[in-house]
Amino acid sequence: MNGAAKQKMGRNGKDELRASLISLAKFCPVDECNPEDCPLFQVRKMKLAERLKWFDGLAQDDLTFIAVYHHICMSVKLKVE
Repeated sequence: MNGAAKQKMGRNGKDELRASLISLAKFCPVDECNPEDCPLFQVRKMKLAERLKWFDGLAQDDLTFIAVYHHICMSVKLKVE
């Protein structure tokens, strides 16, 4: 795979990850609240346009961190309930 193909694939992956995380920025999908310990706590208080701009500014590593955090948190919450 050449450099341009890798770059395009990376952008598509980032775009897909960003899109899936934007839905999490409305509320926690487990209990539909806004837990203070969530990395999206302050983001959820923003208007939609501000949220989208915030997500646009994140690097791939930041998006990945939020996704991993979400999956671990959700697993813990679902085991407790």
